[in-house]
Amino acid sequence: MTSTIDIDELPLQSLPDRYGVARSQVFNRIKALGIETIKRKNKAYVNQDQLALLDDLHDLIQDGKTLDEAAAIVNPTPRQSRETPGQYIVPTAGAMLGPSYETPGQLELLQALVATLAQQQPSAPINPLARFEQLQAMADHDWRPSTQDLADLLGLASLSGPSFERYGFRFTRAGKNGSQTAWKVEKL
Repeated sequence: MTSTIDIDELPLQSLPDRYGVARSQVFNRIKALGIETIKRKNKAYVNQDQLALLDDLHDLIQDGKTLDEAAAIVNPTPRQSRETPGQYIVPTAGAMLGPSYETPGQLELLQALVATLAQQQPSAPINPLARFEQLQAMADHDWRPSTQDLADLLGLASLSGPSFERYGFRFTRAGKNGSQTAWKVEKL
C-alpha cells in the first residue's frame, strides 16, 4: 500500500515519483478517475481527497487490475470533465425532488456550481463606502488604475473622454498601464 501523509495539496509534478510511473500514466489515471486538478499560475495540484483516490487506484493496479477496472472500483461515478469552464449538466426536475430521484454525481455537480458562483466577483463593491475609500487611497498615493479596474470600481461599462468627474473625484487619462489607459485620480 502507498504511504499516506497529511497534506492539503500535492503538486502534480511529484506524482510520477510517488507512484514510480511515467508522467503520461499519471495523466491517464487522473483522466480515468475524472479528477479536475487545481491550477494556480503554471502549476497543477491535487487535493487530499483526489490523492486518496489516486493512491487507491495505484494499489489496485499494483494488485493486477487494469486502469479501467481499478478506476471503476475506486470511483464508480467519476465527474465528467468540462469542455467549457462554467458549463455543467443541470439536473432534471425529477432529480431535484429528493434522494429517491437522485442521479449519480448530482452532489458533485451542485458543489461545483456553488464553487463557481462563489468565485464570481460582483461588478461593483457591495459596501458603497468601500468605493470612496479606494478612490481616496488612489488619490492619496497617486496610484494609476487601468481603464478596466477603474470602470469596475465605478460600476461603469466603459470610460470615455480625456477626463471626467464622478463621486467628488476627477479622473484624467495619464499614460498607459500595460495595454490599457492609466487614469490619474484627484479629489475635488
